Amino acid sequence: MAKITQKEYDQMHAQYARMEAYDQWTTPFTDENTITVDKDYEFQPTTRTFKAGKFVVKNLLRTMLPVANKLLFDLKIEGKDNLKQVDNAIRVSNHVMLLDTMINFQVAFGHKHFMTGAAFQVKKGLGGKFFRAGGFLPLASSIKAMSNLDKTITDIFDKGNSVVTFYAEQAMWEKYEQSRPLKKGAFHYAVKNNVPVIMTVILFREPSWIRKKFGFKKDCTVKICPAIYPKKDLSVKENIDYMQKATQEMYDRTVCEFYGFDYDLYDMRLTPLENRLVAQGLIDKQETLATKPNDNALRQKVLLKMAQTEITPQQTVYEEDFSDEELRDYYDIEDFYGEEMLSENPV
Repeated sequence: MAKITQKEYDQMHAQYARMEAYDQWTTPFTDENTITVDKDYEFQPTTRTFKAGKFVVKNLLRTMLPVANKLLFDLKIEGKDNLKQVDNAIRVSNHVMLLDTMINFQVAFGHKHFMTGAAFQVKKGLGGKFFRAGGFLPLASSIKAMSNLDKTITDIFDKGNSVVTFYAEQAMWEKYEQSRPLKKGAFHYAVKNNVPVIMTVILFREPSWIRKKFGFKKDCTVKICPAIYPKKDLSVKENIDYMQKATQEMYDRTVCEFYGFDYDLYDMRLTPLENRLVAQGLIDKQETLATKPNDNALRQKVLLKMAQTEITPQQTVYEEDFSDEELRDYYDIEDFYGEEMLSENPV
């Protein structure tokens, strides 16, 4: 199977976003060698062997992940108190990297951590056992299996000080710098178990000059948002809708603040570049939505119009004149990733 570059991922994401097909998988994956998650599947076995394996894996992760995440992503975590202040919680994370599981495990340190995900990730052999011992809870299509998962999550919260993480966007979009719609499943479990939802957003920033020298393209900042609690005066359905909408708004605002989008004008159907240019008043939102996404053509068009002084940005940070190269850097409209090659299997 051919590898896919980041530029190709970005193009697929742009097309799917225009179509509002936000849950389409863009990363190749295989369901070969997968364990069947059916009515007989034990999500968290109670045998001594499993408990011993779980103890070893959890302590290994606590020891190794901070070092690995610092080395690979120069990881920064903001808002830690928002998670420390709660006992149990459903945690919702955006799904933007093959290795974001490593980040999400570290973010949840201090709690017993469990993570849901696609069933095809539960493989036969040592890797599958490691995942399971680490607290992975596969989502299955079987009604009975999902009923068992429901009971497992309730049991987890009954023991206290636990976080269950959901990738509520469903599909993984590699290094995606925008929000996507959150599905209802995670909020169902929050309302059923009367626990808050905490949104954690993985965001990408430019590496330091020395890390760029070593070939790092993007580093990561995680923002842990304030907890959103179910409301006592709402029905189950009303609470699910309320928590879903409140979390989505918090997610959108966090993305807009970090990447410099205008929240009032922000639109998931636009590319990150288009949202930046809309925020600067350099392009029209509705006109752009009526076209196919083409960031390369858009860069040239905007730069040409700026050179001809037909349009000017709404905000000016520097007083001195810019060269063409400085303009490109300032408005963040160069390719960040080049031809970075990525692994083939999703997480």
